[in-house]
Amino acid sequence: MKETKFSFVDKIKRARLYLLRKPPFKPFFLITGLLASIWFLIRVVPKPSRAGYPCMRAAAPFMSGFVIYLLSLTSSLVLFQKLKVLLERRKYLASLIVLFAVIITGTLVLVSQKQQPAFASMPGMNEPPDGANNPMGEEQGIMPGRVVWAWNPDATNANCDNKPGNTYWKYQNNDTAVIRGMVTQSILELSGESNLKGAWDAVFANFNQKKHGEARGYRAGEKIFVKINQGTASWLLTVQEKAAGFKITETSPIQPSWREAYYAATETGPFVVLNILRQLINVEGVAQEDIFVGDPMSNIYHHNFSVWYNEFPDVKYVDKTTEDFHRYFIFPAIAPTMHYSDGGSVLKEEDESYFEEMEAADYLINVACLKAHVRAGVTLCAKNHFGSITRSGAGHLHPGLVSTSDNGLDQSNTGYKKYRVLVDIMGHKYLGQNTMLFIVEGLYGGDAVETKGPRKWNMPPFNGNWSSSIFMSLDQVALESVCYDFLRTEFNGVNQPENYPNWEGVDDYLHQAASSDNWPNGFTYNPDGEGALKSLGVHEHWNSSKTKQYSRNLGGDYGIELKQISGTSVSAQKIASQDFELQTYPNPFTGKIQISFNIKQPSQVKISMFDLNGRLIETLGEKNLEIGNHKFQWNVSGKNLKQGNYVIKLFAQTGGEIFQQSKTVQLVNNNR
Repeated sequence: MKETKFSFVDKIKRARLYLLRKPPFKPFFLITGLLASIWFLIRVVPKPSRAGYPCMRAAAPFMSGFVIYLLSLTSSLVLFQKLKVLLERRKYLASLIVLFAVIITGTLVLVSQKQQPAFASMPGMNEPPDGANNPMGEEQGIMPGRVVWAWNPDATNANCDNKPGNTYWKYQNNDTAVIRGMVTQSILELSGESNLKGAWDAVFANFNQKKHGEARGYRAGEKIFVKINQGTASWLLTVQEKAAGFKITETSPIQPSWREAYYAATETGPFVVLNILRQLINVEGVAQEDIFVGDPMSNIYHHNFSVWYNEFPDVKYVDKTTEDFHRYFIFPAIAPTMHYSDGGSVLKEEDESYFEEMEAADYLINVACLKAHVRAGVTLCAKNHFGSITRSGAGHLHPGLVSTSDNGLDQSNTGYKKYRVLVDIMGHKYLGQNTMLFIVEGLYGGDAVETKGPRKWNMPPFNGNWSSSIFMSLDQVALESVCYDFLRTEFNGVNQPENYPNWEGVDDYLHQAASSDNWPNGFTYNPDGEGALKSLGVHEHWNSSKTKQYSRNLGGDYGIELKQISGTSVSAQKIASQDFELQTYPNPFTGKIQISFNIKQPSQVKISMFDLNGRLIETLGEKNLEIGNHKFQWNVSGKNLKQGNYVIKLFAQTGGEIFQQSKTVQLVNNNR
């Protein structure tokens, strides 16, 4: 049964908001307030848990406003009557004290309003009971509580419809140079460093200080496990496709209805992980064979594997069913290491096993997706580990979520201070506490109901475009708190038809991960069997969906800081010109053109062609290149291009900087 508690401050804020709106028809206000109060008392006094019902939440502001109005009126009459009596008796000192008390009370209300700003809520949104800018827990990270949000609409193709042939993970729907810049600058902002090597050294040192008490960098031979989200691959791929190297295609004749319904679900795409691998291997110097990538419960889709393997063939792309087709077979650990803190009272399961390679990893990097969820309300880094267990599914963990049904209709487990399995996961020594870097890929954010896939977002600043975002933090609670605010604003029944993130208690696991004060009465989280968990990070909600400010953004020295890098900051600030001696021959050209250039430092290079309106025509190549001269050939025969001028752009990333050079070419007499 739902249990909602409204604090006195919350009631004052709600009542004040209604009173400040000055109802134009005072009798209507009085009658509505009186009826709401009577209804509230009749329903809630016999059964207090009804306070969380939607009808009661709707009546509460009217009742609070009416009560405060009466109290204010009554208090004013009493005070003025008292002042009159005191003045008539010439007791000026007592009169001054009464007047001073009135002033102080009014000032405190104003200060409370400033310190605890009310949510700018929208229809369908459920205001969390802790309110806005009310941080709890202990901040984590180099910059305590910092969450970096990189947003650039140029990263994604507005014309992507996620239909067969035009799915969101294809090159044509991702500007890989912009995504590379977003990942690069996010790491820099997260660490406070000015170059990538220094940034990664700082991230490793921050983690090792927490884990080993020694602020040291990466050491050769240490293992890194990159956990991705690839859930549908655990069941969507057929036996025939697995035998063919897990290559799934839009035109597959096997179970076509499933292809159409589930093929383009919101899951990890290739390009964020690709850039993390590039930085770990090319910048930090981690050997390919010391990196594992995968979703242990699942396979890896070919559209991801082919991009990663083509550049880094010696990375271990994990799978639990075969070693064929360059996949790395992983083994379940012998003994279970997760001891669920509920002791079997909720999950009916007490222990869980993980894979040897995951438990043996020195570092985890968690790459989740920005998704609402039909059972948990949201699914981010914590729930991403539902795919880390050795079983074929994670249905046994559902009783620890806010809804246990596939359609979200069963919400009997909503509310606060209940056992939440996600807290055990976040606090486990091999999972949340062994994670060096938390990432939420939001280039194409959406719904976790697989048949719906990514959505174009309607809340500002997205305004009908793809979410085009990447979130990173060294504080897992802070990261999930920020992403939760985004998801509850977008998925509120108005911006999107679903309302899952606004169920009561979706953020209960964040409250509990932040502070033991929010644990169920008499309950202890101890997933390792090594003692009660301490705070896993800092939690709070932003002041409004418009300004998106957390306590540190408002000048505080405690709480979350949302560091936003957007638009030109991502795409242009780190991009500078450099002479690559870019040459094209012949120019003008007909069917083919040769592109030559000189690289002065080892670089990650991408060559693309655009029309004069900036529309991407084709990406010609994207490779790691050594110092020296290089040549590419572009063949336009049969590509249905009009005669005219086009722009060839060369992008090269060296260290933490991105450089570009452009060349205009002319196409003539193209025989189609």
